[in-house]
Amino acid sequence: MRLKWKIGLLAGAAVLALGGGTIISATQDADWLKTRLADAVESSTGRHLTIGQLHVWILPFPWVEAKNVKLSSVAEDGVNMLDIGQVRARLALLPLFSHRIAFEDVSLISPQVQLRRLADGRADWHFTPQERQSSIGGSSSSSSGKMHWNLTVSDLLLTQAQVAWDDAVHHRSGAFQIAEGKVKGLSGNAPDFDVKLRKGAGQLALTGQTGPLLPMSAQLPMQLRISLTVNGHPAGLAHIDGSITDPQGQKVYALQIGGSVAQLRDLNVFFPHANLPEGRNVSVDMAVGGQGAQPAPQSLHVRAENVDVGAWLPQAALTRVVIDTAGPTDPVTAQIDGQVGAQVLSLRGTVGTMQQLAAAPEHVAQQIVPVDLTLTQGESSIHGTGTLSAGASALDVHGQLAHVVPGGDLPAANDLKVDGHIDVADTASVVRHHAVSDVLRGARGAMDVQAQSVNWQGVTWAHVSTHATLQNSRLTLEPVQAEGNGFQQAGRLVYDVAGALPQIELAAHPVFLPLPVVERWLGLSSSLSGTVQLVGAVSTQGETPEDRRNNLDGHLGVSVVDGSISGAAIRTLLGPQVPVKGKMPVRCFGSHMQFAQGNANIDMLGLETPFLVLHGHGTVGLGSQVLDMHLSPRVLLGGASASSDVAVTGTLSDPKPRMDPAYEGRYGISIGGNDGEGDNCPSMLSAAREGVAGPDAPQKKAGKEGKVMNMLRGLGLFQ
Repeated sequence: MRLKWKIGLLAGAAVLALGGGTIISATQDADWLKTRLADAVESSTGRHLTIGQLHVWILPFPWVEAKNVKLSSVAEDGVNMLDIGQVRARLALLPLFSHRIAFEDVSLISPQVQLRRLADGRADWHFTPQERQSSIGGSSSSSSGKMHWNLTVSDLLLTQAQVAWDDAVHHRSGAFQIAEGKVKGLSGNAPDFDVKLRKGAGQLALTGQTGPLLPMSAQLPMQLRISLTVNGHPAGLAHIDGSITDPQGQKVYALQIGGSVAQLRDLNVFFPHANLPEGRNVSVDMAVGGQGAQPAPQSLHVRAENVDVGAWLPQAALTRVVIDTAGPTDPVTAQIDGQVGAQVLSLRGTVGTMQQLAAAPEHVAQQIVPVDLTLTQGESSIHGTGTLSAGASALDVHGQLAHVVPGGDLPAANDLKVDGHIDVADTASVVRHHAVSDVLRGARGAMDVQAQSVNWQGVTWAHVSTHATLQNSRLTLEPVQAEGNGFQQAGRLVYDVAGALPQIELAAHPVFLPLPVVERWLGLSSSLSGTVQLVGAVSTQGETPEDRRNNLDGHLGVSVVDGSISGAAIRTLLGPQVPVKGKMPVRCFGSHMQFAQGNANIDMLGLETPFLVLHGHGTVGLGSQVLDMHLSPRVLLGGASASSDVAVTGTLSDPKPRMDPAYEGRYGISIGGNDGEGDNCPSMLSAAREGVAGPDAPQKKAGKEGKVMNMLRGLGLFQ
């Protein structure tokens, strides 16, 4: 027994000496290890690994340090998927006898990761391991005859990793930092993850476990948790649970994915180009199935509160959003409550199925999604039914809303009724490019619109109706009819975008509008207030308000009764010394003009207030705003008056009034005469209205000579 023990001890010593010598020799030969590492990585990933420098130490324990480590991308175009300045790892010795390189406690210091999906669909995160060939003797070898070496990694630590990604298929890109990433048991059956990502003021922490990754098993279970913080405060939570069967082949998904955020805008920290709106308590839960490159949602549940959608619909907000579908072939139901301005509305209905909405990109154009939605307000509603697709879409709309009050500067309507049909030939194009001109070019249809009454900034119309048609990129509202201010009103609007420049045609016979709205359309400062009566027909073209003003053509009559004019406007016309403050009441105002060749040729301009009567004519440059006006103001003094001719030149922003000489070249002021016998308003209004009926001016009020004398002194007529 003692002899056997000695023989065994001697044999063990010999083996240890021989094996130890082999290990020391192998590990000291850094080039030998560098070559086998590159072969092992290429065999398992199909990518090329290059190592700048490699050092191996035996004491105090075997460990490796590598510098300038690079892993090629799927494109092999010189852009590396991975660049690491320094790698440190412990090296297990015994696995070397089995032609296996086993690293423990691997530390990657400041790696640079570049993830790309190319336009042809190839992606850096899809690896293609090389197939091994068997020799005649049954030993495993590569095609070149070299001995195959396996590579395993146990624990992994990443610090200050910079990750960038660029998806050429979906046109998405981004970047983030991995502040610290720990993976324990990477080569085991249940790798454990603890990763912290940073993006600006946001941090994402990923924890959890998956099934075997190196190598990947036939079924990959996962249980992952995600927590979000913004500026150090908790922002949201998410989870991924389930499994992927055959992850390197068919990829059959059975996952439950969900998450919630308290404030939707917090996600802009992680997705800065998303420009997400305000929203509270947003949650999403879904089951994901399907297989291959296109996972398919099986069920979906979305909840949200107080979502601001004003960027897409002015003054609109969604107070409650509920979207549900129980299965891939069940209808997707929507319940949305919100308001537009002060208007409270609800939207209920269905939009296709999850299978249709989540179709693969190559099948999206063939999907025809049925739509059935109802917009409700109390007991009244507007119902829309039809089909949506990336190609042709069609929608029928009919119903009535009791009140439409969008708020702001928009008109409000009572008992609004709509009935019509809309077709879109290329829905995907309209969604991508949805300016007004794009929508008009891409759609066609007809709509009847009626309202019991409409109010807009103090002007009220009754029995409003119009017939709208959209055909060949031309929107026509004809006729537009209403009753208001005691008169029947009629108009016509055409907006045509078929040509290179949008063309607009307007006709009024007559039409009453709030004066501030007209001044805002024309880009003028607010001087007159009241209700303006428009008569005439004009047309223009152009992309900008300046172009449309400069290209005006046609004739227009403008009149106002029982309004007011600002003192600033009076001083603009007659000179800065006129002592008028605040607003001056206007009995009547009328003007008739012709538009042509960039000018407004004013053939008649008249104004009557309790203290001032003015007549005139002239031109205004629509583009240059150059003035060439000739005015005859007459100041009223009880039954007498004082008058003089005034020429106004300069521009609208910088007018220059001066005395206008009479036809014999002399300047004159007329004082005296009885001005109380005639009424100038009827003839002035008739000329401005082109003979169309309109409201009468109010009766004259008793004059106030004191204020008139102050005006005369301000004009320099009396000292």
